[in-house]
Amino acid sequence: MDELDPRLLSNRLNELEAALDALTPARRERLVEALLAFVADPTRPLLARISAGNALGLVGDPRLDALAPRMCRIPAGAFWMGTDEAEVEPLARRWGIPEAWLEKSTPRHRVELDAYEIAVHPVTESEWARFLGETGVDERPAHWTSDEPPRGRANHPLHGASWQAVLLYAEWLSEATGSAFRVPTEAEWERAARGTDARAHPWGEVFSAARCNTREGGVGGTTPVGVYPDGASPCGALDMAGNVEELVADLYRPYPGSSFRDPDHGSYRMTRGGVWTLDGDLARCDRRHGTAFAGPTGFRLARSAAHGWSGG
Repeated sequence: MDELDPRLLSNRLNELEAALDALTPARRERLVEALLAFVADPTRPLLARISAGNALGLVGDPRLDALAPRMCRIPAGAFWMGTDEAEVEPLARRWGIPEAWLEKSTPRHRVELDAYEIAVHPVTESEWARFLGETGVDERPAHWTSDEPPRGRANHPLHGASWQAVLLYAEWLSEATGSAFRVPTEAEWERAARGTDARAHPWGEVFSAARCNTREGGVGGTTPVGVYPDGASPCGALDMAGNVEELVADLYRPYPGSSFRDPDHGSYRMTRGGVWTLDGDLARCDRRHGTAFAGPTGFRLARSAAHGWSGG
């Protein structure tokens, strides 16, 4: 791949825009392919991948289509969900957190799921803008200053929408496409993140700040979707650790067989995956969080197996 214009890797928005404005349509089309390859190459420096991702957002990110989200297929079957009780004490010590924060994810238990699909990326700000524009729903995120995402954030994950608006998004998309989109259940989200081997993180057992956007990485904000390619989950879903926390369909309830009692049971909806503002303990696949305590929160889509596909 030819080297990109250094301005496109500068992480300076004015320089990105100047480099793009100088391109002919044909060169811009070729550039998109180069940017896609750069973002997907984990050997490239992280900050350069972020800048290339931002450039994709400015030129028009072909990975994103609000009416045709890219989906991963998950076959029907069983997986191990939750945290083994023997792991609670060492994990609490490792991360310097109260054991109760981990006990809410116990015990590890076997869950059977039907075949389903989950989105490769969380819903982005440009996709949300299209939804608002076509429906008139009044759910402009607090960090927007107009009816469009801030400059350079088109392909960053949405955050700051209410649960009611998230449901309206799924309804709008379902009506527009004729396909029943929804928010994943907590079990579906965890299965997509960790596969069937009960791994701690989408990529494996050992936490790596280089594979996800959490506080340890020091980025300090959201990143374009997909710029951590070596943080992909077993099914190929991206950004399931860090960036923004993701809403799931379930209210906070104890797991089957749990001895953990919490007065908050039933009082808030769960979020999963961790966030750029908080530490990597929340980026564990089994870690349960909630909207009552969450950092910036977005969501990704799911749908049950359709068109005759049954998971084979």
